[in-house]
Amino acid sequence: MAESKTTMWVLGVAAAAVIVLTFLGNDDDRPVTAIPVNLTGVPAANADSELRDLGFANIMYTSPTETSATYRPEWMVVSVDGAGQTVGLDAWITVRVR
Repeated sequence: MAESKTTMWVLGVAAAAVIVLTFLGNDDDRPVTAIPVNLTGVPAANADSELRDLGFANIMYTSPTETSATYRPEWMVVSVDGAGQTVGLDAWITVRVR
């Protein structure tokens, strides 16, 4: 009976190690970069170009009323959520425009 408990304990520890390694393993391979802090006050077209040049593809524009907006190049950037933070290139970037 003691041998059975030891075997179950070893299997439990091994399973826990696999779970921990699964969650910690692949994030280091994901490309990351900082969201620019200098986009406020620039035309949306310039902000879009700069973000795409950095490798961001998921860019969402919102109007001052918090509704999703269709991109219009003449709009001016009011703010960018998370500016200065380092995020994965697959992150959604929210650009507030008017």
